[in-house]
Amino acid sequence: MLMNHSHTVPVLTALTAALVVYAAVSCAQETPVPDGFIGRGMARITAADVETARQQALLDAQGKAVMEAVSALVPLETMGSSFLMLKKNFFDKSATYIQSFKILYENTAFDTYQIIIQALVQQELIKKDLDALDKGSAPKTPFKVLLMIAEKAPAAKEYSYWWSAAPAVPESELRLKDRCAEKGFTVLDPSLGVKEFPPAGFAQSLEPDLDSLCRLGAQCGADLVIVGRTDLERSKITESSSFSAFQCNFKAQTVSVKDHKVLVSAAGYGLGVNADENLACRNAIDKASRQILEQIVDKLQMLPR
Repeated sequence: MLMNHSHTVPVLTALTAALVVYAAVSCAQETPVPDGFIGRGMARITAADVETARQQALLDAQGKAVMEAVSALVPLETMGSSFLMLKKNFFDKSATYIQSFKILYENTAFDTYQIIIQALVQQELIKKDLDALDKGSAPKTPFKVLLMIAEKAPAAKEYSYWWSAAPAVPESELRLKDRCAEKGFTVLDPSLGVKEFPPAGFAQSLEPDLDSLCRLGAQCGADLVIVGRTDLERSKITESSSFSAFQCNFKAQTVSVKDHKVLVSAAGYGLGVNADENLACRNAIDKASRQILEQIVDKLQMLPR
């Protein structure tokens, strides 16, 4: 059979052009610009919540871009032996070191969201902080924390909290406990130390009694007491859809047991949207608790130990 050359030439031209474009994109993905680093992030898609998975994948990609930047300055053996310290001080705080980034690729594969970014990283700031970390590398005892979070569910009249007549540990305290553990805090179990409980109405007070708080903290051996309130409300943004939406307003104060004073006042807000009401509520709480703890950690790092 004779080949029709009038059709072959355009096809070959198109294939050549496609290969050139593919090579250019591949090169852009694999070769960072000066001070630019590639980060590949992944996150599991749970309950069809693609947007939350995308945000988690983006955070993962940013952390990995900073990890690449740090690994360019730190010996491989140090990366291995000090990984947890580096993760806490650099990878988990990628926003501090990333000046800007662009998304090179993002897609969903089965139940996983994948994203690739190219980040412009502040190398000089990383060098400075690595030097400061090296000079002050003596291990520090983690803060021992007592959590006292009161939570009001949607349409509820009363707050729930562990020191009430009908004790219950609210979801917001559980999420904050997880965030504290991620940051290296030791969260104390109040049932093992508390003998004297605060008076009724303590949770509703905007200005809690510092002496009562510090007595409770001292009974448990705490360095800090994080006391706060969470108000959960059903949002109206999805009233006409099959999805549920909840907003979480979270306010907290961090009190020094030793000094009897407020060290940090923080506020967080989270919106959760999901087909499952419980997941929507948890997502809202999780976002707000992350904001709260980031504010607390950033302020505590500036204080002398």
